[in-house]
Amino acid sequence: MLRLLPAAVRDPGVLVMSELVTNAVAADAAVGATEDIEVEIVIDPAGRHVALAVTDASDQPLPQTPAAVATDQDSGRGLLLLDALAHDHGWAPRTCGGKCVWALFRCTPAQRCSPPPSERMECAGA
Repeated sequence: MLRLLPAAVRDPGVLVMSELVTNAVAADAAVGATEDIEVEIVIDPAGRHVALAVTDASDQPLPQTPAAVATDQDSGRGLLLLDALAHDHGWAPRTCGGKCVWALFRCTPAQRCSPPPSERMECAGA
């Protein structure tokens, strides 16, 4: 579905989704539950925003306020990336355990973020 979005939303969305999924895989691997990762992409009917959400089964690590990261560290920049690319982001605990991390991207009227009707129909039954 991301391929249907304008590049100004699609490109940062793909990067953020990659970051969220990578974090979820690492978190779930720590608790041995790599099959419990879910990815959701929601485009509001008016085409004003796109929400990306990734859930995992681990209660840790919880997203924290970005801290200073040394240039030689290979991790710790995820929330800095979300701060820079998404219009809003956050997380919430799941009632069944684990967490959901989400990012919101706004679309300008010229971008029109709604997928074409045929794509909505195809995805509705999935």
